[in-house]
Amino acid sequence: MGIKSRKSALVGPGSKLVFLLAVLGSALLAITLFIYGFLITIFSITHSATHFSPDINAMKEVMAFSIEIIDLFLVATVFYIIALGFYELFIAKAPLPGWLKICDLDDLKDKLLGLVVIALAVLFLGEALTWTGNTDIMAYGVGTAATIIAISLYFWAKH
Repeated sequence: MGIKSRKSALVGPGSKLVFLLAVLGSALLAITLFIYGFLITIFSITHSATHFSPDINAMKEVMAFSIEIIDLFLVATVFYIIALGFYELFIAKAPLPGWLKICDLDDLKDKLLGLVVIALAVLFLGEALTWTGNTDIMAYGVGTAATIIAISLYFWAKH
């Protein structure tokens, strides 16, 4: 059995159907999160307008909530990129922008891990904005930093 026929056996019609389910599932998750984020944004704006307070703590709460919404959109983007990546790798070529070139699973992992680092940094920023001194933010920060360092070391060792 030649290389080409083995590759066809691995990504045959049955495999394409399985990956189509992964593409559709990831895309549905992304769409759901985008819609949810949009609705939460509308709710947040409405709530901020109807319960306006010039207090600095109220402003910090609005900023932290806004950062959490952005984090939600980032997670939705991760699912969308995964859907596009699975489609590109296992089903057919997709019209992807140049910055989203996905040739193999390593490219997809790199995109995913890069977005995870950004999402973690955004989450920590939201926590730092609303920190009142009552919780141990250092433990949260160290955990977040350790994860980002581990991902960075993975990238460094890989390249």
